[in-house]
Amino acid sequence: MMRISLSRPVRLHAWVVSTMFVLLTTQTVVVAQTNSIPNREITLQSAIQRTLANSPELHEFTFRQQAIEGEIKTASLKPALNAGIEVENFLGTGEVSGIKDSELTLTLSSVIELGNKLASRKAFAKAQSTLVEEQKQVHTLDVLAEVTRRYIDVLAQQALIDAQKDAETLARYTYQAVTKRVDAGASPAYEQKRAEAALARARLDVVTAQQTKHAMINSLAIMWGEQYPTFTDVKGDLFALQSSPSLSTLFTTLLGSPNLDVYAQEARLQATQVRLTQAANQSDLSWSAGIRRINGIDETAFVAGVSMPLFAGDRNLGEYQKQRAIQAQLEQQKESATQSLYHQLNIALMVRNNALLNVQTLQDSIIPPLVQALELVEQAYINGRFSYLEWVSTRQELLNAKQALIQSAKQAHQRGADIESLTAQPLTDAINTSFSSKNQ
Repeated sequence: MMRISLSRPVRLHAWVVSTMFVLLTTQTVVVAQTNSIPNREITLQSAIQRTLANSPELHEFTFRQQAIEGEIKTASLKPALNAGIEVENFLGTGEVSGIKDSELTLTLSSVIELGNKLASRKAFAKAQSTLVEEQKQVHTLDVLAEVTRRYIDVLAQQALIDAQKDAETLARYTYQAVTKRVDAGASPAYEQKRAEAALARARLDVVTAQQTKHAMINSLAIMWGEQYPTFTDVKGDLFALQSSPSLSTLFTTLLGSPNLDVYAQEARLQATQVRLTQAANQSDLSWSAGIRRINGIDETAFVAGVSMPLFAGDRNLGEYQKQRAIQAQLEQQKESATQSLYHQLNIALMVRNNALLNVQTLQDSIIPPLVQALELVEQAYINGRFSYLEWVSTRQELLNAKQALIQSAKQAHQRGADIESLTAQPLTDAINTSFSSKNQ
């Protein structure tokens, strides 16, 4: 039967914990061994923490938030006071020559904003900040999923190397057994040559698999900026798998994930933009006040004035219609995104369930009889009852089955990572939620 393994790693940043997914709960796998210190291990959550701390993709959001904080400060400013000075009737001709009849006016002026524009600007800037935070969570889920997928690549490649080494050992044993029969005159010499070529091929497969693993380790370490990895191995049980939740449970879980929340935040942002545009329909009141010195009569007087643009609402009507149309468009985009995410969940769940079925069938019904068949064929060959070709064919069937088992387990883990990235919830939580709801 399929083996099930659950575990709980340490907590990460508070807001990330709410979006963590099964890779931190179903696969406590360890990255291991530096080049200088053998068997040095690094946990999966440590690899994720390093990625979160060093990923340029995620650090970008920090600067975006800083930019928005600046916008919030700017949006919170009230209209500035303007100081002015005006001189009239000076340096003219005749009676207004010189400055004897000049008039000097000192004024202060500003704008009285109407329509709650200040609050609308602040609300819009704060909505931008909330949206960026939601986008960061979505992007973080993508990054965590990618770290885990690369990690699983290495883990599966290790299992493949083990299978290739077993095949190499068996090919060497086969070559030795064939050599004895050829030396004894019980088998033709060409069988020895074929066995020798098969052994060389098995060795080549091991070396190729090891080189591939080295490249995969490089890809994993690059996630947190290491160009020269300080580990050479990962440790974990590739075949520790758990069953999948139902599709309806995943659909329900998806509704609360950041992948859809980000559209809700975009809708809120656009709603504040509409309110800001509405506020612009209300004309602002411009005012000025000051004091005027009239040199001709040696007197001083106060001056004041107000002004307001006419028909400003009509001039802003087109912009308001535009923002309302964008708001309606965002609602359609959310519906479209929801359908797309439902489809992705459906496909990921189908592939994962098929992979789980393959793993269970290979472990329980295919590999055990092939192991027994190989033992029987080997003994029959040694006794001279079966040909070399039958022995090699059975051996290859077993190797193919082991490789298929590794690939199916790898696919089950990776599609599980995809599901968790979409729902932002560990599969274990989804399964437990589903079980609880059925028993209420």
